[in-house]
Formats: sequence, structure tokens, C-alpha cells
Amino acid sequence: MKLKEMDREIAEKLGILAEWKKENRKPRQGRFSMEQVRSNALRILNVVAPLSQSERKRVLAHALRLNEV
Repeated sequence: MKLKEMDREIAEKLGILAEWKKENRKPRQGRFSMEQVRSNALRILNVVAPLSQSERKRVLAHALRLNEV
């Protein structure tokens, strides 16, 4: 039996849930082109440019924590 043919319950019982999830993952629907990602990253880094490297690291780590849902 192939992983795509199994349902979630069977995969859990067999102990292969992680592999099942990986196999049944939907393809990403990218909303940003790579150029848009780069552009946005540069804009953000421009805002924190006056800070020292350690300050930037602290501010960006805090921003990541705030971003988690």
C-alpha cells in the first residue's frame, strides 16, 4: 500500500505519520516572487541599519517571536 492511498489513522497506527504528512503535503502557493522577497527584506534591513549587529539580532529575534501565531 502506498502512502498516498492510506488515511491518517492508518499512518498513525503504523507509526509513519511524519512520512505520510510529507508525502501528502500540498504544493506551496507562493504569493511573493523571489524579487519581492528580496525587496521586502532590504526594506526591513534598511530600518534596522543604524543599530549595531547585536541590537539588530535582538530586535529581529523579538520580531520573530511576535510574528508567531
